Order: sequence, then structure tokens, then C-alpha cells
Amino acid sequence: MSQTPFPDRLRAGERLLGTLVQIPRPEVATTLARAGFDWLFLDGEHGGFGPAETSRTLAALKGAVPCLLRVPSLDPEVLAEAVAVGAEGLIVPHVDSATQAEAAVRVVRGRGLVVVQAESREALEDIGAIVRVPGVAAVFVGPYDLSASLGISEQFDHPVFLEAVERIARACREAAMPLGIFRMTAAEMRPHAAAGFTLLATGLDSTLLETGALAMLEELRG
Repeated sequence: MSQTPFPDRLRAGERLLGTLVQIPRPEVATTLARAGFDWLFLDGEHGGFGPAETSRTLAALKGAVPCLLRVPSLDPEVLAEAVAVGAEGLIVPHVDSATQAEAAVRVVRGRGLVVVQAESREALEDIGAIVRVPGVAAVFVGPYDLSASLGISEQFDHPVFLEAVERIARACREAAMPLGIFRMTAAEMRPHAAAGFTLLATGLDSTLLETGALAMLEELRG
């Protein structure tokens, strides 16, 4: 693991390779940490990472890899409870305005990074202000919800989706704001890495498990 603090690496624009962890078992996260990821995306929105599960996982990891915890909502009580667990920071979903970003930063109060997800038509309209909110550490594109909000669900090659992602990227570049995204495969992620995205979450635990099992079985049966 790098000796440079994770926030410094993020601010410096270093490419940070992570994966999404939804299975709330410490053994899963520790196995992925040994693979050499720069960070882990612990999912408390669509996965099982509440405060208790996150706390157990962080204890098992013993600082082996930085973790960002995605919370299930913008509710101040949820944010306050999550930030107290001690992850490197929070990923806050469905941040549609600068006002919402400011509210999240106020709750966290410097006790961790605040990464806001831009994943709606409303976020697109206010992205120029969102990227300039003091205390926001990065903007993270949620491609599934963004495409659904645009009426082109999971059509990631659609010109409307591509223009929306570029609009977010352009705003981040202009504000020198680190930018991240989730994609399911390395092939899907490569164009974003080439375009300057640096906080990269590729794949998730269950699909990595399934893919590895299928590849082994194919080899054995072939």
C-alpha cells in the first residue's frame, strides 16, 4: 500500500483503482484488499454495509486499504452515524444540487472525505455549482441511475449519455475536481481512465466471484 495518504493521492490526480463491495463480510473485503486495490467501495446503499458491518470490516482490514462508504441517503442522521464509523470518507448518493452537497459537507465536518454522486438530470443542471462546493473531495458518476434519469436506462453508448458524462467531466476539469465512476468491466472503464477519471471502481464482489468460478470451470471442462 502507498505510504502517501489517500486524500493526497486523490487530490494529486493519481489513478486509484477500486472495486465495489456489497457482501458485508469482512472476509470478502480482506480478500480483495490482498489483491492490491488502491481503495474499496463499501456499499451501504445497494449492499449490506450499515455502520456495524462497516466497523467490523474496517477492524478486519487494519488499515490495509482505504475504504469509502456509500450511505443509503442524504439524511443528516444517516450521514452522522456513518462518518463516526471511521472510513476514509463517505460516498453520498443522489446529490442533485450544490445545496445538498453543502449540507453533506456540514454534517461530515472534516471527519472524512465527501464524495458526491452525480447521477441525475438535476445534478447535470447544477454540476457547475456542485463541483465548487468547498469540502467536496470528488464527484463520482453513477452511470446506471444517470442513464435512467435521462430516459435511456443502461444505454451507455447513447450520445445523450456520453454527452452527459462529458458535461460532468468538463465541469470537474474546470474546477480541478477529482472525478470518478463505476463501470462493470475493465474494458468499459478504460475510456474513462483515458479521459481523466481517476477514482475508478470497476466490478463488484459477487461478479468477480462468479467470473472467476466460470473461468475455472470453462478451463476444466475444455
